[in-house]
Amino acid sequence: MRDTEVETDGPPAEGSQHAEALARRAVAREAAAWEELFELHYRSVFAFVRYRLRSAEEAEDIASQVFEVAYASAARFNYQGVPIEGWLIGIARNLCRDYIKKLGRRGIDDEFDDSLELSAPDDTAAIGLRRDLLEAMQELTGDQKEVLQLRFLLDKSVAETAMLMQRSEDAVKNLQRRALAAMQRALGGAAYTEGGGG
Repeated sequence: MRDTEVETDGPPAEGSQHAEALARRAVAREAAAWEELFELHYRSVFAFVRYRLRSAEEAEDIASQVFEVAYASAARFNYQGVPIEGWLIGIARNLCRDYIKKLGRRGIDDEFDDSLELSAPDDTAAIGLRRDLLEAMQELTGDQKEVLQLRFLLDKSVAETAMLMQRSEDAVKNLQRRALAAMQRALGGAAYTEGGGG
């Protein structure tokens, strides 16, 4: 999903200048800048939110709300080389956290969507694997979940992930390594070493 970045086809300095100019226009609440930001980043913001929530409809609502909140607080954004996408992901993270807390207060514990239908009508191995993956993910810390999502679901590089998480590249690599090791331990049952699931 690299087409969601604020980079241009030119050299990195040109992309950085474009990103900074776009950020300035967004802070000034220029309508065309917000249309461009939405086009560039909606898919990655939606994917970030969808990964955390039960319902695709709720994920769409919250992903749209991210841009509303960003627009309302645009004057507070200060471009310092950190992509505006990082700011949007931060807003998404906070909105998801608030939404999940609200679900918890209503007695809904599971933040993942168990209702997705698989295309094959009798794919019990895939159903078991999906359940096991969701259970294993619940063993991870919030940062570990986030690094796996950015790296593998949103296809971000280590450098991009470091910028979005506001960490060093070495910290991201270590966090990813620990997250994958934890997933391997959680899924280390005999069924997976023999190629099965569930």
